[in-house]
Amino acid sequence: NSADYDLIYVLSNEDFQLKLDHFENSFSETKVNFVKTLEANTDTSKFIFEFDKVTIDKEQLYLLAYESGKNSRFLLDAKFGENHFKKLYQTWIDNSINKKFADGVLVYFEENLLKGFVTYKINNDTASVGLIAVDNNYQGKGIGAKLVQNLEHLLYQKKIKQLTIPTQLSNIQACSFYQKQGYSIKHKTFIKHYWKI
Repeated sequence: NSADYDLIYVLSNEDFQLKLDHFENSFSETKVNFVKTLEANTDTSKFIFEFDKVTIDKEQLYLLAYESGKNSRFLLDAKFGENHFKKLYQTWIDNSINKKFADGVLVYFEENLLKGFVTYKINNDTASVGLIAVDNNYQGKGIGAKLVQNLEHLLYQKKIKQLTIPTQLSNIQACSFYQKQGYSIKHKTFIKHYWKI
């Protein structure tokens, strides 16, 4: 019964118009999944580690998670609210570290500073990125590319054939970055938020 919910997400492979009684559409986005077939890659960085191999305050990871979500529907939908957004991303990090949401977390850790991270999940012979971010102060220095390349290397070693990375079609910077890394759009999903009125 829809009366039991404050928020309903509606997802479709095609754009759509929908009216739900007692709900209003507050936010819409197009999610895209970039995909790449993995090949042998030895371009790795000595500054990238599994999260549990270095000593990092989890609060630092939370801050980077917020950076990863700055274009997410959970922040851009004003009705969701920043506190709920932060709580959601903290939970996402917690459940990535404890391996409920992710199989691993790679961090870019240099000069005792956490400069970036990526989470990933393996499903048979494919994998997907959950969250990825580079600290604002270190963007444009190739750290994101190194994180992706290291992840590809790690996955290829595990016999994973493809890596998928989701983002928002409106996030031009991310879309351009993934295309430069050799990824192409495999799938689009139209997502709409309907809040109870």
